[in-house]
Amino acid sequence: MKKLIASVLCLGMIFGVTGCTSGGDGTYEIAMITDTGSVTDKSFNQTAYDGVKEFGDKNDITYKYYVPKDTDQAGLVSTIDDAVDNGAKVIVTPGFAFSGAAYQAQEKYPDVKFVTIDFEPQKDGSGETKVADNTVSYMFAEQESGYLAGYAAVKEGYTKLGYMGGQALPAVENFGVGYLQGASDAAKEMNVKVDVNYTYTGTFSESPDVKSKASSWYAGGTEVIFSCGGQICNSIFAAAQESGKYTIGVDTDQSGDSNTVITSALKDVKGATMEALKAYKEDKFQGGKTITLKNSGEIVYPGLFKNFSKEDHEAVDKKIKEGSLDLKSYKDVNEKTGNPSKINFENVTVNFE
Repeated sequence: MKKLIASVLCLGMIFGVTGCTSGGDGTYEIAMITDTGSVTDKSFNQTAYDGVKEFGDKNDITYKYYVPKDTDQAGLVSTIDDAVDNGAKVIVTPGFAFSGAAYQAQEKYPDVKFVTIDFEPQKDGSGETKVADNTVSYMFAEQESGYLAGYAAVKEGYTKLGYMGGQALPAVENFGVGYLQGASDAAKEMNVKVDVNYTYTGTFSESPDVKSKASSWYAGGTEVIFSCGGQICNSIFAAAQESGKYTIGVDTDQSGDSNTVITSALKDVKGATMEALKAYKEDKFQGGKTITLKNSGEIVYPGLFKNFSKEDHEAVDKKIKEGSLDLKSYKDVNEKTGNPSKINFENVTVNFE
């Protein structure tokens, strides 16, 4: 009966219900709050919620997701207040947009545990960060899976690449810089020249403007675009479909969302979420720490690959795990714009827009 109730509540998402829960008496121990995306965004929010849902169901712990009415700092803090009022003991906040709100909340609610994903709490955008004793922050080495995506694309035979990130934030920049470096190394090995159109769309939402830009790139010769920005993928997938061209997905295996996806650069947000919740349940919560998940770079294989072999994939993956590649990161790009032109990518010309 409990599972039936949960299923009915989940169906309520379609009709604008605020959250989906595991049942309970009106209080929910685990809370997950979305940012500008949704729990069906095929990306960051969805994978975090998948972790919450799976953990809650397996351990018979109540959970609920919340969609803020406003995604500015005040709106996010207000939503955290709602979660605490509803009994939340641990709150998962995925995405850099939460940095200011999480900074306030961890001090306001010292008895509540906070799991921040992709950022450390930051005071009023000042750059001053603090991971309090009731907070654990998970970061990722996105440049690793980005590298694999770029390397694979060039090895597959593509020399006209595109990269569309949502906003110039560290995680998005990491994916892009890794992508360029992977493309560069593959181009050197194959002695070919590669051109890359590179931009940040300024949004993580589906947009006619994003589709229009992607379409113009495809019309100009771009063969495959790495989509790295939440629901902008829907716009890029549509442009690729109409153009008969290809895309690379991000965070999760997005091949089921479009037949244009040759592979996806993976990021284990679900695994990080479940790891933090397991530590919370076992009273081993690593408060006050930032955990960077390295050697987690991976892409979906085989995807639509014809030339990039499984052996190629394993060889590059081994180099990443051994740490033998000096991978660049967001720290190596222009701090204000995310422009990667500061880095010298051999055999690759980057057209930054």
